[in-house]
Amino acid sequence: MRLTRAVRAWGMPGFRDELAAEIASMDTAELPLQRALRYGNYVLDQPPTVIINGVDEREGAIVVRAGLFFAGVDAGSCCASDPTPVESHQEYCVLQLTIDPATGDARIELLDT
Repeated sequence: MRLTRAVRAWGMPGFRDELAAEIASMDTAELPLQRALRYGNYVLDQPPTVIINGVDEREGAIVVRAGLFFAGVDAGSCCASDPTPVESHQEYCVLQLTIDPATGDARIELLDT
């Protein structure tokens, strides 16, 4: 994953907003949301709501803790006779992103919530 817009904003007042917007604009498949599911078994392809919980600089890297609210469903068998309603529900997870400020390359780790 590369977060180039956020790296360009690093050190500026709008960094958190730019980072949150860049994460929210990513394809949900690029984020470890499937592993973060607690109530469903499938992540919907909808932009998450991103909240930047903390930003630090450690050993030359930008380390960010971000909370993501995202949509999941408990998908049934999808048979015509399956009575399981497919309604989305909110899921939440916390990610730690370690970003190289020179390149924008980011490593993502799913943290326990």
